[in-house]
Amino acid sequence: MNVMLKKYGSYIFNAIFIIVLSAVTVYMIFKDQEMDTIFSYITLANPIYLIIGFLMMLTFVCSESVIINYLMNTFSCKVRFRTCIKYSFVGFFVSAITPSASGGQPAQLYYMKNDGIKISISSIVLMIITIVYKSVLLILGLFMFATEFSFVMQYMKGIEFILLFGIIINIFVVMFLFFVIFKQSFAKKVLVAPVVFLGRHRIIRNYCELSHNILKGIKKYESCADYLKTHKVVFLNTFVITVFQRLCLFFVTYLVYRSFGLSGTSAYQIVTLQTMIALSVDILPLPGGLGASESIFIILFSSIFTADYVLPGLLLSRGITHYALIILGAIVTAYAQFTMKRKKNTKSIGE
Repeated sequence: MNVMLKKYGSYIFNAIFIIVLSAVTVYMIFKDQEMDTIFSYITLANPIYLIIGFLMMLTFVCSESVIINYLMNTFSCKVRFRTCIKYSFVGFFVSAITPSASGGQPAQLYYMKNDGIKISISSIVLMIITIVYKSVLLILGLFMFATEFSFVMQYMKGIEFILLFGIIINIFVVMFLFFVIFKQSFAKKVLVAPVVFLGRHRIIRNYCELSHNILKGIKKYESCADYLKTHKVVFLNTFVITVFQRLCLFFVTYLVYRSFGLSGTSAYQIVTLQTMIALSVDILPLPGGLGASESIFIILFSSIFTADYVLPGLLLSRGITHYALIILGAIVTAYAQFTMKRKKNTKSIGE
């Protein structure tokens, strides 16, 4: 009971933090703006493009559901697709309200376990999704950065260091994940040796316990490594679906751009800049990159959207890809929690 109270207390605190941070972000961005003028420009947007953008956001969510369903089937674990959609919405919602998206997968594991899915299966499925999701962002980002180098540098002038920092950190994270999975003996030496060294020189305490926890954490990846070694095609298929998933979300900004009747910048270039934003803020310990995403969006898209449309464009783009996703995720999570409690109560009455 105490664990449940702590968990919900944490979610409530994070939700309040998100609301406060959102309010501060909105205030800082719009404090010197005429809101009536901004909303008048928003009304000029072609709703057809916005509807397509909303559908792209739903496709983004459902793409993960397809991956979950696909990976579960490789374990002969039959899960209904609508149940996988529930897991996806729960994951994206909790990720959006927790620092560094740290709460998403534990929440998914919780609901999967409640639905009778073994932890040994669900943990591998979610581990693969994490590895592929981060790898795709890095590879897409590097590819687009290379193919549109001069274009990217033109618009990121003055904030190149943010992108560079994001790329470097993401490279280290992805390399770390692959080393932990496929080169465990090397990973153990790299991670444990510094801890032992610092412990023996009395720089850190309880280094034996810390070393044990590191080895224990690495061991969890063994089953994932065994699975990937025998399911290379599955990994490749998951990678392709994830590329499509990522592009769906990044494409929303182009649809918002076109909804205002603007032209002159290609879809590929706008998707490239949106990918640069994602790559830059991915490593920040801010829920959903809140504040940072908006600030970089304004810097990159001010001349592309023009001064009149950049703030309306920001509201619509982030509104569809982030805030609408949070609202839908909150509704699905609340419904999932309600049905789970009702199921438990029914079972208790039956007993």
